[in-house]
Amino acid sequence: MTTTRRNGQLPSCEPCRKSKLGCDHTRPICSRCVRRGRADQCLYHPAPLTKPRDTKAAAIRKPMQKPTHSPGQSANVSVSAAGVSPIGIRDVSVSVSASVSASPLTIGESHAWEKRPFANPGFLGLTSYSDNVTGYAAVLDHAMRPRDSGDSGSGSIAAVVDLRQVELGAQVLLLLDHLPLFEELLEKRFAIWEGWIFGTQMFRCIIKVLRDLYHDATEGVQDKYASVLELSRTFFHNTATEIELQASMTLSEYVALSGARWDSYALVLSAVGYAIYHVAHEDPLFQSEDLPGKDMKGLRRIALAASDICLQLCDRLGTISDSLCCATLQYLVLVHHTYGTGDYRTWQKLGDLTTIVFALGLHQAGDDRNIPFFLSELRKRIMIGAYGIDKDLALFLGRPPRICKQYCNIQSPLDLTWEEVIAAPSVRQAALLKLDAQGWNTEGILGSGARGRTIYLACLIREDILELSIGQGGDNVEEHAERVLKRARQWRSELPAFLQWNPESTNPELATLHLEFLHQDFLIYSTLVKRIGKGHDALIKISLEIITCLLDLVSRQMRSQKTHMLTILDLCYIGLPAAGALATELLRHSQPKLEPVLSSTPFPRSEIIQKLSVFISHADTFIQQHQGDYEIALQGQMLIRQVLDRVLSPTTDQPFPDPSINGMTIGDDVDFMALLESFDWEQEIRPTFS
Repeated sequence: MTTTRRNGQLPSCEPCRKSKLGCDHTRPICSRCVRRGRADQCLYHPAPLTKPRDTKAAAIRKPMQKPTHSPGQSANVSVSAAGVSPIGIRDVSVSVSASVSASPLTIGESHAWEKRPFANPGFLGLTSYSDNVTGYAAVLDHAMRPRDSGDSGSGSIAAVVDLRQVELGAQVLLLLDHLPLFEELLEKRFAIWEGWIFGTQMFRCIIKVLRDLYHDATEGVQDKYASVLELSRTFFHNTATEIELQASMTLSEYVALSGARWDSYALVLSAVGYAIYHVAHEDPLFQSEDLPGKDMKGLRRIALAASDICLQLCDRLGTISDSLCCATLQYLVLVHHTYGTGDYRTWQKLGDLTTIVFALGLHQAGDDRNIPFFLSELRKRIMIGAYGIDKDLALFLGRPPRICKQYCNIQSPLDLTWEEVIAAPSVRQAALLKLDAQGWNTEGILGSGARGRTIYLACLIREDILELSIGQGGDNVEEHAERVLKRARQWRSELPAFLQWNPESTNPELATLHLEFLHQDFLIYSTLVKRIGKGHDALIKISLEIITCLLDLVSRQMRSQKTHMLTILDLCYIGLPAAGALATELLRHSQPKLEPVLSSTPFPRSEIIQKLSVFISHADTFIQQHQGDYEIALQGQMLIRQVLDRVLSPTTDQPFPDPSINGMTIGDDVDFMALLESFDWEQEIRPTFS
């Protein structure tokens, strides 16, 4: 229940109150603060004009009792603000790399440099000093583990978290008022696309825990905000508490221990923000008067900011966990779709994910008998997801990869569905017996396990392509490319029969897999053309094959009046680079002023013109404006239109409809060719982690 001031008006947030600006009272973050880039400072203080107690008075508190609660129940933890300084933050609505802020630091207050009580280095590999010293290693490893919820643990939480963080956490938890709406949005997204890393059952279990906990904390209470503050303290306590794993643990039992944590809450909020990109804009859900943020864009901004705050609250404690790794991966996906592949914030959050993956030791997967089966499989999928997006961004930006296969022991997940992964041991064992010797299912089902396995193979080839394109090796480029092509085609031929694509296939996911392999060939040939000027014929052939496959898919799905989300993604991230390559070759062959192209095969000029025209029409229809890479996709479409205009115009002297692209004036054909060749079509790499 929102309280009012003595004059009957709704309270303003602190930034608006102090600046004497009109606040719209939207919780947890008002629209004015979002627009002004002060979302991190937006706080509704319960008593804004009261003076804080002095240090001596604040230090006199009732001693805390050791919390006693069974797994899955909340624990009440008091958090002292005395003597603890706040941390600085950058704008969460603009800059993704944010920290939690309380107030400006003063000399002598900051303790940010001190070791955090729960911080630990995580994975200690073979080169670690602790693994090379007999006896001392076990002691050191035990000492570095996150501490549990004893008396000292409660005191340690109080030493790290101040009242400002607790209040900020409470503001984010107030979003749980809209949990039914979030749940409906996620279910709509699952109906369209479930993904392959996280199972829908996992989100449903976390939502149930959050719903029950929030209901118990707020139902029928007079001071709702005070109850939510106490719930915020519970989240801090749970996040700082290590989860004791057991091999027999079920998904429900695991979520009962991990659901009421800031990292799990961040996972749900990030998934809500990501779901907005899948659900149709005209869906009645987005027309609700109670929609946070007022509209779809506002809801996405709130989900992005709130999930980032939750992750920063985790960072304040310095703990790492599987839940934090899941949340960071899902948040990275949301950041990528919001800001685009080339945005620095996407690259920055990939660094955070890589750090957590290495700290947890997911890159050196081993046998651990205390790990539940479902968590072991989830870790494999998370590692492949991180490995895949690392390759995509490295190819996009032309940078060295952060995760290199020669330093990792990445394991493919078993070809099981999520239902089989979390099933009872007897059901799971029956499913395992149906797998072949390589771990593929023998029933011909293209499920989440099969997608993870094929994506891993594709990413291995991507790393070879990356070495070919930006590596400094002394090998002959053409020979290197041939080896990579041979390896890629051999691996594809060894895939099970149900993953072998043919033109009669109607499964859009199988078509996406086929396009993924074609795109690998495209990247290899385009690298050859760029580096040594060879492979023009092969590049034209593979580009035509990609465009033809995409047009057939779109045409078939339009007749059924249901265009699959993966096909739309492929249209942009795989189709646009191929169309750009065809447009470049088309202009080169069509203009006498340009340098001629030596070719051993006839150039299919008419076919290319026809298919590019249809492709541009489909791109205008399906490529969404709200996607982060929309601007660069739009520039690519404009370039292709310019090519078609120049090729089809009776004279080259007449003006063209698009006189400039991205502020660059287009001159004659030679200048335009330079602009066309400078546009990096290969930047549009399809995100394999969808």
